[in-house]
Amino acid sequence: MIKLCAFSDEYSNSLDKQIEGLKKCNISLMEIRNVDGKNIADIDEKTACEIYEKLKANGISVWSIGSPIGKVDIDCDFEEYLKKVEHICKLANIFQTRRIRMFSFFHAYEKSNVVMERLRKMIEVANKYDVVLCHENEKSIYGDTIERVLEIYETVKGLNFVYDPANYVQCYQDCNEALEKLYPITDYFHIKDVDETEQLVPSGYGIGRIRELINKI
Repeated sequence: MIKLCAFSDEYSNSLDKQIEGLKKCNISLMEIRNVDGKNIADIDEKTACEIYEKLKANGISVWSIGSPIGKVDIDCDFEEYLKKVEHICKLANIFQTRRIRMFSFFHAYEKSNVVMERLRKMIEVANKYDVVLCHENEKSIYGDTIERVLEIYETVKGLNFVYDPANYVQCYQDCNEALEKLYPITDYFHIKDVDETEQLVPSGYGIGRIRELINKI
């Protein structure tokens, strides 16, 4: 059975409006990313508890934390950066979800070994909180192509994977090949589409093979 989840911040910045939009669309799961103008990574634990209680009172659950983890230069102060990873893991516990969406660093194409080492350290932090990091393919991060996503999968144990078809198109990847090779390792899918000019279009009207993806699910 397909479960529908939404980035409700694409409806509104306001949490109250996000709840309104989810209810209007009869969706009870959200990937929480921005609330009242703040990125989830910048929300403190007290505020997270308040948000959780409001969502719960409205029958809405958090499917995943839509975090920016890994959307950072590979040469960042990584020991300091791990504090942000730990904070988001604590938020995942507050929101009663085990999933945290994340990425695999900018300016990292020539630094495969560093990427893998840092992903492993991030997984160690996540394991302390019994949460799972879910890697999304994203333009210009290390894991933006089919080949490099498979490399991460084969090299780093303990990651889950998010499949974004539009991002693959924007990285000049064939979505038929991506779906064939990556479907078996994917935890969940983004329904997002682009056309031949790489512009976002309603899902199913682009070249991201959305119909084939849904039929496969």
